[in-house]
Amino acid sequence: MRFIDEEIAHIMRATAPSLSAGTTPAVFSFDYWYKRLGTLLDLAQITPSQFRTVDALMVELEARRAATGAAVREALAA
Repeated sequence: MRFIDEEIAHIMRATAPSLSAGTTPAVFSFDYWYKRLGTLLDLAQITPSQFRTVDALMVELEARRAATGAAVREALAA
């Protein structure tokens, strides 16, 4: 379970900087982070607390993706 906690902590630290590093495309894509989180959900040893944390990160990632898409659409429309 320690591996799972370490992986969750890493993803929490690395997601925002890699998505907003000012590079286009992002250093690591939304899909990359979503797959990493999905891999954690597939582990049989994941605890309910870890599941909730991963789920919350997935929700946050989807919100960031939606916000980024909206910003891109606005920039293209201008």
